[in-house]
Amino acid sequence: MNKFARWLMPLLWLALGISFGVDFINTVQGGSIDLRNRITGERILENHLDAYHYKWQESEPPEFCDVYNNPQLPVSKTTATPALLMLHMPLAALPYRIGQFSWLFLQWLLLLGTMWLWLRLCATPQQRLLLVLFITGFTYTAAWRLHAERGQAYVLLLFLFAAWLSLTFAAKHGNSFWTGLLAGVLVALRPPFLLLAPFLVLHRRGQLLGMGAGLLLGFGLPLLINSSCWSDYYSAIQIHSNLYRNGIDPRPGPHAYPPVIEDIPTDILGKYAEIPYADSSIFALLRWFGFDSFPALPLLLALAMPFVLWLWLSRHHRPESLLAGIAAWFFLADLFLPAFRNSYNDVLILNVIALGLIGTTRFPWPAWACALALPIGLGIYAFVPDQAWLINLPTLLFILSAILFLFLFNNDRVPRKT
Repeated sequence: MNKFARWLMPLLWLALGISFGVDFINTVQGGSIDLRNRITGERILENHLDAYHYKWQESEPPEFCDVYNNPQLPVSKTTATPALLMLHMPLAALPYRIGQFSWLFLQWLLLLGTMWLWLRLCATPQQRLLLVLFITGFTYTAAWRLHAERGQAYVLLLFLFAAWLSLTFAAKHGNSFWTGLLAGVLVALRPPFLLLAPFLVLHRRGQLLGMGAGLLLGFGLPLLINSSCWSDYYSAIQIHSNLYRNGIDPRPGPHAYPPVIEDIPTDILGKYAEIPYADSSIFALLRWFGFDSFPALPLLLALAMPFVLWLWLSRHHRPESLLAGIAAWFFLADLFLPAFRNSYNDVLILNVIALGLIGTTRFPWPAWACALALPIGLGIYAFVPDQAWLINLPTLLFILSAILFLFLFNNDRVPRKT
């Protein structure tokens, strides 16, 4: 096995380089349209305007213009929290094309950084090989291609959550203020991370004070640049939820944009690669069955209550053995949000797989569904089908794997302390 690994690992690193090249070509040809609304949102926020309801006019700065901001809707395309927008401040200060490619490089650095965090905890060459194999394979799926080409930010959440998970393993930092601080910042970046609080109450109480400080930091710093940003965000999210649950998405209608915006031809700024995508939210499934305008609260409770019950029933297991399940819950949480869920959310499954691999000396049986999902995801990117059920097939396999990981408690090995 060691000789085989020494031969295969260089090929996997070469495959990662080729995969980055494909993402680079895709980015050259388009405008990273999901990154664009976060960049314009941050710029608008810094100018003390409402980034979440903003509609651009020709008399206003081109740096505020997002060509996918539908003027027929009362809200903008910006849905990231003010805390997440604020992290884009360095990119927002750059000319957009430079910021766009900077973000592509950062996406890959965050992905490789996540892999590095988990490689440090691998105890055997076999674990390291499987981890690199999984991550390399994932970068060839439609899910990663869509994430990289659109300029999404889930890989940032992946990395920060991996950092929290790996620190929580460590004897020195597992119950520390600073690890809790990171947990609090994660909540400010994406509110569903509030599910970490019950785990900390049961197993890592030393992090609670840090979590409070992280929440204060994450929620307070954006207020220094825009005092109404959180109220604007909450108002817009309520509207987005109502529009989504009712299937309201009117055509934007004609709009005369300048031929060049920020020195970029508008047809490039608004262009995106033909990568298949489909909504995999539970709300989309309910609409398919005829349940339009289904309220959000029952589904949120349908997530929170089983999560708390799972934590309680597993309270006698070692905390380290629960972390793969915690990561699985956060992967599953996106299904319950009243918002469009795309395959780029699937990047969060990588933490689940990594924890499954490092937590046992045997190949974790729930990971087989993920292994099957990777070649299917590659095929979907290569052949670009238009059937939603086929596009969502890798996601369904990732969901199955995440659910199975909830019932896998790896007790045969504790990852080495760092």
